[in-house]
Amino acid sequence: MHAVYNSIRNNFACLLSALLILIAALLAVRLLAARKPFSDLTDASEGIRFLTTAEEANPSLADDFLRAKKKERLASIQRSEEKEKLKDDIINDRVDVYSLFKEYVILGDSRAVGFSHFKFLDHHRVLAAGGDTILKVRDHMDKLKKLNPSYIYLCYGVNDAGLKIGGTPEGYAEKVLSVINEIQEALPEVRIYFSSIIWISETAEKKNPAWGKIYEFNNTCRMMCTQNNITYIDNDEICLYLKEKKLWSGDGIHLSKSFYKLWAKNLYLATLED
Repeated sequence: MHAVYNSIRNNFACLLSALLILIAALLAVRLLAARKPFSDLTDASEGIRFLTTAEEANPSLADDFLRAKKKERLASIQRSEEKEKLKDDIINDRVDVYSLFKEYVILGDSRAVGFSHFKFLDHHRVLAAGGDTILKVRDHMDKLKKLNPSYIYLCYGVNDAGLKIGGTPEGYAEKVLSVINEIQEALPEVRIYFSSIIWISETAEKKNPAWGKIYEFNNTCRMMCTQNNITYIDNDEICLYLKEKKLWSGDGIHLSKSFYKLWAKNLYLATLED
């Protein structure tokens, strides 16, 4: 009897062990099934896929791919270094900033006229006149198409604020966006830069209280540009210098000859950020 009991107990122990192993195996299978394959958990780059295929087809192709990628990376680093050096040269007056302007157009009012009036830039590419506002851009569309510039700088504002174009700062930003969209439609490849409105003197501001809205016009245009992926050129820093050194002409609105280099630097540095 004792021998039979031991036999039953041993058989039961074996069955129990087998059952536990089976349960463990089933749990392992379920856990593995729930996990995503490694290839699903990682985003293999196009380069990795190319290398795998190329290595199987022709080992030298993989080497060529790596060499090309290295060359491309080094070229990118070199361009970045050259750009940083150029920025430093511009800031420190080691290069004539006006000589860098190519394939551009400046659209603006009488203050923008100074770029051509003082012979800093080609007058054919400075489409500006006294009293002009952002709405004047539409009159230049045919000429813009002929010039086909790579860069357009919008340098309006003092008349726009004085005449309350758009009614409110928000309304003005909408007008600017509408004009930019029209330019972009006519010239899809052109880069458009909105140059913030250059400040006027406190004396001039007292003559026309509407000019006191220039700062609000700038803020709403800044937000509009950010929301629509348009480059906003912030001129506040050079305007602080303008105010400190009183670099306006006698009327406190138009700009002295010496200010234009500061403005040109700010415009060109913005293109290097793109």
